[in-house]
Amino acid sequence: MMGCVGGRAFAMLTAASLLVIGSSPDVAQVAEGPWQETRFRTGCDPGPFEPPAPPEHLQTAYPPLGTVATPAALRVDLATDSASETHPILGAGFNFEHGLWSCPEFRGLFRTEILDPFKPSIARIDTGLLPAAPADLPAAALGPSVYVSVLSSAPYAESWRFFRRLNRAGVKIVLGVWGGPAQFTDDGTRLGVLKPAHYDDYVEYVATLVDFLVHQQNVQIWATTIANEPDGGDGNQIPPAGLAYIAAQLAPRIAADGVKLYGPDTANAADALLYLPPLLDDPVVAGNLAFVGFHQYYASPDVGTLVNFVRARRPDLPVVATEYTSFGFGDLDAGQEANAQIGFALDIASTVLAHYRSGVDAAIYWDAVDYLQPGHDAITKWGLLRGPADNFQRRLRYYGLLQILAYLQPGSRVLNQRQEGASALQSLAIRTPDGVPVIFLINQDFSPTDLSLTLTGPDQGAYPDLVVTRTSRGHLGEALGWVRLHAGDGSLTLPPRSITTLFPAGTAPQGDDSP
Repeated sequence: MMGCVGGRAFAMLTAASLLVIGSSPDVAQVAEGPWQETRFRTGCDPGPFEPPAPPEHLQTAYPPLGTVATPAALRVDLATDSASETHPILGAGFNFEHGLWSCPEFRGLFRTEILDPFKPSIARIDTGLLPAAPADLPAAALGPSVYVSVLSSAPYAESWRFFRRLNRAGVKIVLGVWGGPAQFTDDGTRLGVLKPAHYDDYVEYVATLVDFLVHQQNVQIWATTIANEPDGGDGNQIPPAGLAYIAAQLAPRIAADGVKLYGPDTANAADALLYLPPLLDDPVVAGNLAFVGFHQYYASPDVGTLVNFVRARRPDLPVVATEYTSFGFGDLDAGQEANAQIGFALDIASTVLAHYRSGVDAAIYWDAVDYLQPGHDAITKWGLLRGPADNFQRRLRYYGLLQILAYLQPGSRVLNQRQEGASALQSLAIRTPDGVPVIFLINQDFSPTDLSLTLTGPDQGAYPDLVVTRTSRGHLGEALGWVRLHAGDGSLTLPPRSITTLFPAGTAPQGDDSP
């Protein structure tokens, strides 16, 4: 995520008998540690955070609805030959704050609210809520023993159990590294430019974090980022050549732990195209990439360009959008509530459909549940679920994304389609791993859309009825009836500002789909 870092001091606790090397009144610094993380607290009342979260700013007025429906047509090819279908996808997933596991209430609902309904295949989690380095220690004093000591301290005591819970659920874990120690940058902040003199120190930092999780916490990790948003987002800034150097040094270190790399993890697909060539040109790096990862917070043709670039160079290398969300509805990083719940849901749902239409193998939503992000001095409000203070209540976007992500399971394939009319209509058609078609329709217009639907292919007559589920004003992922198809042809009206999913009866991932 892109944002800014708070300016709180990092107070350190240690045994009084050891040599003190610092003089700050809030810091008891010593040569050996143990170092205790005291910049934040976890649990069900995480904090502190400054400034206080802004008040909720909710849109109460609903724009007037148009009276004339917009016509549109969608033609979906159900053919199963390789020429007409894309390759199987890796699925979908979420970004998580692992500190959530320190709240017992979250542990009790994680399965029922997230794992079972959404069936995420990938979880992206940071290695620490902040860099695991005391702020007042000089760069020369930092090293593996300091990093491990911080990550072994009380605020992280429950965090690593979350990783192991995901392992037991069969969810692939990928790590984010939201910036190395501020001591390694040109301006002494986590968001500064990483000095070339500290590239090897940064490699040591990331390798230590991976080794700590794999060997001391018995966590299975699929891949780690080289760096989060090195193009000037939320983390150390690193130029393309510097990122390639770091990746080349890091790859063999983490390969010894059975972990791969991913990257460049830039803030958008356009910047990823600037960072990718030196990564793919290095055989050591290219041979140790689990996938190409990037962030993209809105639909863009750059995503398709990136996918095509990777396919041309490395056809078997997956491409994953490691973050997507919407920045158009308030400062959620600062703790503000989205100012239009249905608008936010439509925006993120449209973005994820666009990413899969452009050919990504997976997309990972930022993020699943509200929690403290010390780097932003806030309980951020991106979650499908609200945080502990709000009893993890579902937001409207929970239901909208559930209609989509639950079907995007590993082995699903995006179908070829052709849409005409209704520029505010977003659509995507897939075959699930079981071979049944599912169609997602998002009407972003304030007027209804009259859609003519046509299924083509050898089994076009195999689905005479499709169940309609919908999230809109007044509906939360509800089954509302059927679309009747005759020889593959049918029609339905999509209400204004709505998310609609069509699927054959009896194939809903949540069980009963009876209207």
